[in-house]
Amino acid sequence: MKKIFMVMLSLILSATMMVSLAGCGESLEGTHVFMFKSTGNTFGDLMYQGFKEYIESKGETAINKSPSETSVTAQVKLIDELITQKVASITISANGDAGFEEIIKKAQDAGIKVVSVDSKLSKDLRVTHIDPTSQALIGQSLVHAAVLISLGIDYPADGDLKSATETALASYTGAEKKFGVLSASIDTPVQNGWIDQMKTELARSIYTGKVSSTLDIKYGNDDPTASTTQAQAFISDNKVDVIISPTTVGMAAAGQSLKTSSSTIKLTGLGLPSEMKGFMPNAATDDAFSYVCPYMMLWDVIDLGRVSAAAVYGAYKGEYTGAIDSTFTVGAFGEYSERTFTTIAHDDGGSLVIIGTPYVFNKDNMATWIPKL
Repeated sequence: MKKIFMVMLSLILSATMMVSLAGCGESLEGTHVFMFKSTGNTFGDLMYQGFKEYIESKGETAINKSPSETSVTAQVKLIDELITQKVASITISANGDAGFEEIIKKAQDAGIKVVSVDSKLSKDLRVTHIDPTSQALIGQSLVHAAVLISLGIDYPADGDLKSATETALASYTGAEKKFGVLSASIDTPVQNGWIDQMKTELARSIYTGKVSSTLDIKYGNDDPTASTTQAQAFISDNKVDVIISPTTVGMAAAGQSLKTSSSTIKLTGLGLPSEMKGFMPNAATDDAFSYVCPYMMLWDVIDLGRVSAAAVYGAYKGEYTGAIDSTFTVGAFGEYSERTFTTIAHDDGGSLVIIGTPYVFNKDNMATWIPKL
């Protein structure tokens, strides 16, 4: 009798636990999902802020479902779970060029709209891709900034980095300048695209004998600890004049490493003002070159999330196809007026939407941007 009682008690407890767990379960059906490369990345968090604002303004639900590790495998596993949960759309910053084919096609077959942002999926796996600016402009601008900083030249008042670079190099007769790159992972599409554009820019004749066309590239995997280790390797090697970091995690890690060292290496790249305020001049009266990073660039990351949300929402509603010349509109928000974006051809054969141009943060505007980004 006692044995029967214990079995019944066990069954009751098990059933109770199952009901309890089911009640705590999170239903994601019909939800619009934002997925960055990994959790704990301020860049991704700010993008999600804009994404969430837009989706919620349409009366829909948004959620951030990013993996804890920066890998394709981790993203694929999450996507598989999201398909089962019947989400409405997925907007993703991909961790690699390959490995998504089977899972994204499964999502598409389930009617889930998929848009890539910042780091693209291949052409057949996305409605479109959203880039903050063109890869060529970013690669060229990063090289221009690095050249000027290596020569001790402050950000030009007219903002024309290209012209200032060409003028400075025309009269330069010193030792050949060398640049290092502290990137994300070795197979991250977006950073690799920017690095390729840096190499293309450095191959121009104006740099010959004045700036090395060879970049010393190290990878921090968008992990603060790994990025710090690689930044310290640059400092220890002491073979480059400027570190270019096309990732916000790398920028913050390199900034801290350079600040606490006696190295003369300078830094530029793509960074967030809030994370770089201790490594950059914050007032117009500051001496930019007394800081490890005299100036850097990026774009409005929150707006990048907002525009990607508008694209995926338009696809979800059947109002935007991602085809060349198709358009979608983002309504007025804060400092932004209503904007209509036109889809263009990407060089991979798919489609692309470009938001704007790189924005340079320097001693004249850092104080304005630190509270925003």
